[in-house]
Amino acid sequence: MTCSEFLSTIRSRGGVLLPAASVADITLTNTSLQQRRRAMLPKFLTELYQVCGGINLGSGYIFGPNEMIRDSRYPIPSILQINDQLTNLPQTLGYTILGRNDLFWFSFDAFGQCYMLDNLTLTPIRKYDDPYRALLDCLIVGKI
Repeated sequence: MTCSEFLSTIRSRGGVLLPAASVADITLTNTSLQQRRRAMLPKFLTELYQVCGGINLGSGYIFGPNEMIRDSRYPIPSILQINDQLTNLPQTLGYTILGRNDLFWFSFDAFGQCYMLDNLTLTPIRKYDDPYRALLDCLIVGKI
């Protein structure tokens, strides 16, 4: 699956795409993740952020470089904010959280490999060969 095929699928299902992130925001996010000793953004996520700065579909979110404002009561945190909240958990060492829905968290490691994590224990449940399949699972399950 390619980035454009993924985005086409999400749009057809009613996904809300934020405006593209600036190169400065992507670079700042990458540098900040590195300073926090988190996995840096893989190529597929950098390419996605150049097209859209985050995605929301139902209760599924792909966190972007900037906070998403859905409505004033429930903003969706940025990828940095969500990873700062989970930094102290030993289960998240080596992973950077990239999305979530009501049932699972989704992350990637330093090699750009994506994982589905258990919602409670944050242990890996599934490893993905295709990163866009991981993003699709994150968002589609959030819509069910």
